Amino acid sequence: MQVPRSLVVVLLVATACGGNADAGPATGDYFAQLQRVSETAHVQERGLSRDLRIRLEEAPPGADRLVVATVFLDQSARLYQDVVDALETLDPPDELAASQQALLDAWRVQLDLFVAVRDAGFTTADRILGQIRSQPFRDAESDTSAACDDLQAAVAAAGSDVDLVCDGAPS
Repeated sequence: MQVPRSLVVVLLVATACGGNADAGPATGDYFAQLQRVSETAHVQERGLSRDLRIRLEEAPPGADRLVVATVFLDQSARLYQDVVDALETLDPPDELAASQQALLDAWRVQLDLFVAVRDAGFTTADRILGQIRSQPFRDAESDTSAACDDLQAAVAAAGSDVDLVCDGAPS
């Protein structure tokens, strides 16, 4: 199922802002907003990966597989942009600002990688898939997970029981 970009943006911003677009983020809701952005991002990320796997299994070799891979790249780039945008809307407490910035920067690296591959003009699905399975992508995913873990530790040190989705599986 293809989720329109506008719907993903609305969902991420609404979850970041507590669901009321007119009210904006409420004071003291930072932790809940952060958790919702984290959960929404990883749910969407897992969904895209699952859809890619299923569509590749069903697609005959050739042009159909290329379409599947390019749609995945486009949707992934949109998702990562939406996550970056949502994280940028959050206003962390001073003691969490550096950790949140590190997480934001890690998501940006993933976004940049997907955009680079999307814009590279590869003409086969195998080339695209080879790129997204390459070491830079694995490193960026690992760095994002580590930045999330660091932010999780800072959140806990700040006295919040929020549980971020750092390992790809919400608690």
